[in-house]
Amino acid sequence: MKKFYTAVQSMISSNRQGLMGMVVQGDTIVCPTGSKLLLDELGQELLGEIKSEILAEIKPEASEIILAKKPRVLVVPFEEKELTIYLEPLNTKTHLVILGGGHIAVPLARMGKLLDYRVTVVDDRPSFANSARFPEVDQVICDDFQKTIRRLAVDNNTYIIIVTRGHQHDRTCLNEVLKKPDWAYTGMIGSRRKVTAVLKELEESGLESALLNRVYTPIGLDIGAQTPEEIAVSIMAEIIMVQHKGFSSGLGSKAGGILSGQKSN
Repeated sequence: MKKFYTAVQSMISSNRQGLMGMVVQGDTIVCPTGSKLLLDELGQELLGEIKSEILAEIKPEASEIILAKKPRVLVVPFEEKELTIYLEPLNTKTHLVILGGGHIAVPLARMGKLLDYRVTVVDDRPSFANSARFPEVDQVICDDFQKTIRRLAVDNNTYIIIVTRGHQHDRTCLNEVLKKPDWAYTGMIGSRRKVTAVLKELEESGLESALLNRVYTPIGLDIGAQTPEEIAVSIMAEIIMVQHKGFSSGLGSKAGGILSGQKSN
């Protein structure tokens, strides 16, 4: 028992996604009530007291539960018995990555922390990437954008905002981010003309249009934002929409959600 909860606490402390579960109605021979399981974000068993055949029935549901961040009760038939299993995702903090430390990044970082995200800010200029400018955030990285993104751990709980100081930096950042195997959201600020140019360059370089179409740009919901603070509200509202599978017409109609949240043409 102690070993199980120590493993759960270790995953939470390291901000790893996963799934814990308990049999709430079992069978003394097949699988007793109170039997526990612990899966990682890929559905692999880390610790548990449940037969592999039963786990095989659970795994198809595991990724959905982790993504939805909501517990679920499953009734699993096994050897002419029915087992009732309570499954609960481990609550890891959403990672907000802000690429660019300019005037919009400051209120973005502040709002990210207000919403209890883990916030990372990246810029290659010491005057824009320092703890004095971003005192609340979890990590400030002052380094080359390309090198940093290549080292950055990104998963389906990572939300990336590209707000650099220029066209070439935006292109570099987006190109590197799209090489990552998984992310929940990528949005890039900029005028329609600049955005179109960046996307066209990347498509001509060989990136698939379907992948580019997942990028939220123009970024943010259409609330008539003007100031950096208002623009930050617009962007964070869009991220919340995607995270919780909401819907808004936005600056380009989008349905929210990790699986369905894609920019319309």
